[in-house]
Amino acid sequence: MEEQKDLTRRLNIIKGQIDGLSKLVETKPEDCQGVLNQFKAIDSGLKKVVELYIKKNMKFCLRTVHSKDKKMINSLMERLIKEK
Repeated sequence: MEEQKDLTRRLNIIKGQIDGLSKLVETKPEDCQGVLNQFKAIDSGLKKVVELYIKKNMKFCLRTVHSKDKKMINSLMERLIKEK
């Protein structure tokens, strides 16, 4: 349950960042550094949310998978996380 609250909190932060980015692009499109910084922050935040979500839900799904399949799925999960 705590993980769910953390994901929701992170998503709300990202939502605020996206709103801020939208306003920045509308009011100061020439602020390239500021715009790029916001894109990077949003991207980093989303990658972390994806990582946390995958870790939480893959563990749940793996409970019903055979051990041979678990190794393959764990390998795929690690690759997904590393590619962030």
